[in-house]
Amino acid sequence: PPTSLTMIRKAACQQSSTSRLVLQPSTSLLLQNAAPRIASILSSFTNDDTTTTRHEGTEQLLVEDDVPTSSLAAKVKEEDLKQWQTPHLPILTNLQLKMSLIEIERRRKLKQKTTQHDQSTNSKSTSTTSAYKNQEAAILIPLCTVQGTPSILFTRRSATLSNHASQISFPGGYYDSSLDGIRDDGDRLVNTALRETQEELCYNTDLLHTSSLITILGRTQPVPSMQGKKVTPIIGMCNYDLPQHSTAEFERIFPGNPDEVDWIFTIPIRELMEGETSEPLERWSTSYSHDEGKSGKKKRNAVMGPAFHIPECSKKREGDKIWGLTAIVLRPLLRKVFGPVFCGKGVGGNAKL
Repeated sequence: PPTSLTMIRKAACQQSSTSRLVLQPSTSLLLQNAAPRIASILSSFTNDDTTTTRHEGTEQLLVEDDVPTSSLAAKVKEEDLKQWQTPHLPILTNLQLKMSLIEIERRRKLKQKTTQHDQSTNSKSTSTTSAYKNQEAAILIPLCTVQGTPSILFTRRSATLSNHASQISFPGGYYDSSLDGIRDDGDRLVNTALRETQEELCYNTDLLHTSSLITILGRTQPVPSMQGKKVTPIIGMCNYDLPQHSTAEFERIFPGNPDEVDWIFTIPIRELMEGETSEPLERWSTSYSHDEGKSGKKKRNAVMGPAFHIPECSKKREGDKIWGLTAIVLRPLLRKVFGPVFCGKGVGGNAKL
């Protein structure tokens, strides 16, 4: 049965959505026609080394290294990699996955070194993926139409949260066996994504006309958080055409849970693709070079990762952008799925992620 905390959250959501507005099912032929195409792409993908091992500008990073990263790389065993390489569309290339796991291991060792002062420090370390294999999370990538325009919905996390406060993200959270089921299949993670989405967006199911808010189209391979937890992206389609996010009507539909999010908004897919940029990303920066300054210390080489511009809006804050894990998940979906389907452009089936 639902926990008392979940029941309290649902009650708060219902109370906060006082409007009797009833959402009408989307009549967008574009979205209706796109849904089976997207589901087909997500379900028919097969791993191909020629497309999943490449990434622009990163191939050489593990070749010349001034620190013993080879010892860390050796800990990323093939069996550990296979745990992340499910038969779904990959978010990371093989090299990106390996670099991420190396960085996770580096951070784990650093934390262990600074917090432990006994003989247990010298005990044999557990592999990164094994240490966190029972801590899973799921996020929902919510496709929608906003007055007929194909878009994606995002949230900005509450400033009071202890982790990732004020960051732009997709709705989602940790798997809970008491709420999401215990079967070892994708359904439990779909349940996680949908449950967390409802808790964060606080949409009132009484506003829905007939069908549920979200139709699930598929999933991708999981990606590791920097704590080593498996995060599985679930792609879903909103069954209702939404108003502009700057309107009071949108806020009545999605009042949001203030304990978790402080802004819910949408961005057209075309604008996301046109607003892609890049910035240094630590999770892929495993190589070092000598600092030419007076210190003579080694510094981390910058590896560029994806980032996305957020269009101007009254609720947008200085520094708001889509970056980190959210951008990492978003880029290959835009390039290999949403761009080709909605905009007639992308980087093609054999393009780099």
